[in-house]
Amino acid sequence: MAARQFSIRRRRPNIIDIDTPFIAGVDGYRLKWATNFDVSPFTTFLTAPNTGYQDPSINPRVIESQPVTGKVRIVFNPVTFGITDTAPFWLRFCTVTGGMEGTLGAPTLVLTDTSHHGVGIVAISGTAPFVAPLQLDLPGLMQDFVIVNENLASKSLFIGTEDGGPVVTIIPGAAAPSETQVLSLLGTQGSLYVQGDGATVDFSATFTKSFPR
Repeated sequence: MAARQFSIRRRRPNIIDIDTPFIAGVDGYRLKWATNFDVSPFTTFLTAPNTGYQDPSINPRVIESQPVTGKVRIVFNPVTFGITDTAPFWLRFCTVTGGMEGTLGAPTLVLTDTSHHGVGIVAISGTAPFVAPLQLDLPGLMQDFVIVNENLASKSLFIGTEDGGPVVTIIPGAAAPSETQVLSLLGTQGSLYVQGDGATVDFSATFTKSFPR
């Protein structure tokens, strides 16, 4: 899979702690958000300098010390930027050099703090593009995937698990009513690649967190 541009190291109520590799010559490290991965465009809400960023609304005493050599650390409270802290949302990242944005990274799902406790089912839904596969980065390794092609016309959904790798086709229900349009994946995955067959395709997916085995 294409490398993630940032990692969420800690998620607590009103705290998201991110780090990203330091890149020489880069002026800023920009975050954008949206309520779903298929929203366009994502809304820019924070551009951190290469020295990192800590939200002034967060008490420094509750921020854990972490080794960040060679990395830029960004700690923020979603509420500061008008983002609801009690609902999942999606982040995208890019670098900024000389006022110009670099390549925009994959949408990354950010769960609520409560979703990280216990074994809960995570559900996503939206529209897969057709021009090129869309990488969706999940909040860590996930398992027990069930993916449904919600298209009721004649368009299939392609699902991949690695950048440029093979895909599995999920046919639409109307194309073959006697066939299943649900895909179950065994094993663990940290990203999905979704693409419609010649047109955008609505789909949904459920999965659970993968715990150490």
